[in-house]
Amino acid sequence: MTVRIEHAGITTVQDRGRVGWAHLGVPTSGAADRASHALANRLVGNSPHAAAFETSGGLIVTALRNLTLVVTGADCDAFVDDTPIRRCVATVVRAGQRVRIDRVRDGMRSYLSVGGGLLGPQLLGSQSHDTLSGIIPLLLAGGIEIGNGPHHGPTTSLDVVMTARRTARLQLQPGPHLELLSPDTRAHISRHSWVVSPLSNRIGIRLTTSSLTVSVAGELPSIPLIRGAVQLTPGGELVVMVADHPTTGGYPVIGVVDSKDVDGLVQLPPGNSVMVDSNF
Repeated sequence: MTVRIEHAGITTVQDRGRVGWAHLGVPTSGAADRASHALANRLVGNSPHAAAFETSGGLIVTALRNLTLVVTGADCDAFVDDTPIRRCVATVVRAGQRVRIDRVRDGMRSYLSVGGGLLGPQLLGSQSHDTLSGIIPLLLAGGIEIGNGPHHGPTTSLDVVMTARRTARLQLQPGPHLELLSPDTRAHISRHSWVVSPLSNRIGIRLTTSSLTVSVAGELPSIPLIRGAVQLTPGGELVVMVADHPTTGGYPVIGVVDSKDVDGLVQLPPGNSVMVDSNF
């Protein structure tokens, strides 16, 4: 075993997810911010698919043997014992030392990757914790120990910290139900500012605005959903599908957001404003 969880905080284990199970209703899941997850693995010398910790703070682990780690994603207060960890820098941790990510300060999610990748139990070919379907190969709690795979390296460090992207402007491509919306509704979507709702999570990022009336004639059959699909709810909210999104949905899908914008959107704390650039 490589690390022991002392306190999990708001933390899950995430890799690149469960690809190929959508036809059975199983979400892909995986890292919410794919770019930051991939960067952490690249810098520590892992495969981009390796499992890592995704945390919003409160994570404390003890190294059970010498290891190398990298922290990326949102700016956070991270330490080895009482020594601050520089983000995007490969850091050697000795057996017995404690690694802490106390809080995330500028963004929503940080990534802690160890050399060799976390090596825990899998379900359907992935270690990812899926908050929608309840597929949880390893529920993190105090006392849990996790191993790692072979670490072949090499490690790399960045001279300049790469801060997690935060998207305040979404590039929205037309979706299959766009024609069901009135011209006024289409215009409202791109002319008004949207606000990230506190009800946002790993399933979807909810965006709210004011004075939007939604009128769609008849009921819609459920259709497949992908990461970045944007649904318009009867209450006038936009819901952008992210890591743990359902595989189908019945609300109008009015557009699709580029994958890079999804990475940035999941790092926006509630209350932040978002503008929508559409080709409507």
